[in-house]
Amino acid sequence: MVIDFKKDKNAEPNDENLSLVLGGSFSAYQLLQEKLLEDDASLEWRFYKDGGWLAKVTRKKKTIIWGSAEDGYFSASFLFSEKPHLRAGVLELDIADERKNKLVSTPGGNYFSIAIDIYDEKDLPDVYKLIAYKKSAK
Repeated sequence: MVIDFKKDKNAEPNDENLSLVLGGSFSAYQLLQEKLLEDDASLEWRFYKDGGWLAKVTRKKKTIIWGSAEDGYFSASFLFSEKPHLRAGVLELDIADERKNKLVSTPGGNYFSIAIDIYDEKDLPDVYKLIAYKKSAK
């Protein structure tokens, strides 16, 4: 059975369906969910006509992560207002250089984003650092 979270509104992203789509990365996704609960953040899946099922992680009223279930991984995107101190703050984080290099080469606009594809537990430390930064960013 093929599940298409991009098009099928009826294919809800419950644990059973997510484990099929995420495969080996499902355990890392579960660890991320546990961390979000510890941080008093909530993950809610919503269906959007133009993007399919997307996970929106919020803490209080602030959106922390936009996520999607892809074939074999969970993609976590962090969106920031394009303010020099915010971009500089992300670049100062102790995260993988390849993520920083991608951010440096991204042109500005009203917003900038940094995405991390989570294949396994080794991808989570950078995600956790960005969550902490996003929670405190103003």
